[in-house]
Amino acid sequence: MKEETPKLNLPSITTALLGALCVQSGVQLSTAVPAWLAGDGASLTSVVINAGFVCYAIFNLIKATGVIGKYSYASLDDLEVGSFAREAGEWALAGEIPTRSKDGRYEVATFAGGCFWGTELHFQRLPGVIATCVGYTQGAVERPTYAQVCDGTTGHTEGLQLIFDPDCISYEALCDKLLSTVDPTALNRVGNDMGTQYRHGLYPHSAGQEAAARRCVERVQATVSPRRVVTEIKPAAVFWPAEGYHQRYLQKGGQDASKGSAEKVRCYG
Repeated sequence: MKEETPKLNLPSITTALLGALCVQSGVQLSTAVPAWLAGDGASLTSVVINAGFVCYAIFNLIKATGVIGKYSYASLDDLEVGSFAREAGEWALAGEIPTRSKDGRYEVATFAGGCFWGTELHFQRLPGVIATCVGYTQGAVERPTYAQVCDGTTGHTEGLQLIFDPDCISYEALCDKLLSTVDPTALNRVGNDMGTQYRHGLYPHSAGQEAAARRCVERVQATVSPRRVVTEIKPAAVFWPAEGYHQRYLQKGGQDASKGSAEKVRCYG
């Protein structure tokens, strides 16, 4: 499978606005501070307000770059609670893209289906899926945070990485499940979530998985023609686990994650 060159990521509107706020408030400070120091008491209000804006903008700009707000992958849940997060974090930090779990018993698969909370719950319920992890993939920034990915500038999409028992469920069946949870003809959109960070995709870890993924897309294409299936198929990339509170979010919120459950997945709690 051919690797693709990462795309250039431009500043988001949020980042641009924060930068403009910082510059504008800084200009105001450059005149308010000397006036205040010269004895103009009325300028103190302007100094306080604009200093606050500058601090706010700088803090959020730094946060957007990911310099602060990082988290420890070692603190993530593990297989004891059906989570692949800690193991996925270890692979990511090593810069590796695994094909099987560490013990060699299970295959690894990666998908994207819009908001990763709902995608995870759909797959948690499938017999043969051993453990799951939500996170970020197909981007150009290492150790991205949720805030960075939501900005839409890192190239990542919200995704799901899991391990499964191929003796219980096939990779092709997993692809079919993902495609059943999205509108495969909707570009960069799943439900009400829009943006490149919500694009849907199948990200095979081997040539065999890629062939299966393409068969699934071809079947779906035959049913939706003349509309075009836009679910992307790209080689699996380094998968960065999301913050701990995102892992098994809907299950923690009380939704049924038991195998075979037919309860409707409510994506936001």
